[in-house]
Amino acid sequence: MAWLKRPTWRLVLCYLGILVLVFFSQPTPVSLAVGIVPIVAGQALRIWAAGHLVKNRRLTTTGPYAFVKNPLYLGAITIVIGFCIVGMPPWSLRLSARDPRLILYLLFLAAFFLYYMPRKMKIEGDRLRAIYGDDYVRYDESVPDMLPRLTPYRSGDPTRWSWARSVDNSEHGTVMSLGVGLALVLVRAWMRQQGIG
Repeated sequence: MAWLKRPTWRLVLCYLGILVLVFFSQPTPVSLAVGIVPIVAGQALRIWAAGHLVKNRRLTTTGPYAFVKNPLYLGAITIVIGFCIVGMPPWSLRLSARDPRLILYLLFLAAFFLYYMPRKMKIEGDRLRAIYGDDYVRYDESVPDMLPRLTPYRSGDPTRWSWARSVDNSEHGTVMSLGVGLALVLVRAWMRQQGIG
């Protein structure tokens, strides 16, 4: 299957982290209702971004890329926050070392924001600078990394969004992964209600 990513130790750790999050999850109807909003919003942003992205053939500056340099990462962060809210509602965590959920919550978010994201953004920025030179430097200086600008960056690129391009960029795999993740959280909630595990 073309949409499956080659397993790396970082990807394996990411999936193990998600399984641990699912195991300790204690969703409620309120946390599900609140958390699903950022999950859907983050995935919608990723689909919009992937439908504009043409990897290694041109510098993508259309769609959400006209407002923020890293819309795929911004979408991923929004999804992660949504899953944390769904599975471990912040308002139910006890400030105690005896509550492993709080430690997991903080570790999960810290690893994502302090290690994964800065590393990925540096690697991506260096790669794009090497490929596109001054065009990327101008774009980099004009468009923020994660907080969108209010007016779009004007590059003159006429590219429009395409569902086929979104699929080519494997975003349908992310949608399926989200479905599996939500299903696992709900199954875990049902198991807790039944007194299983």
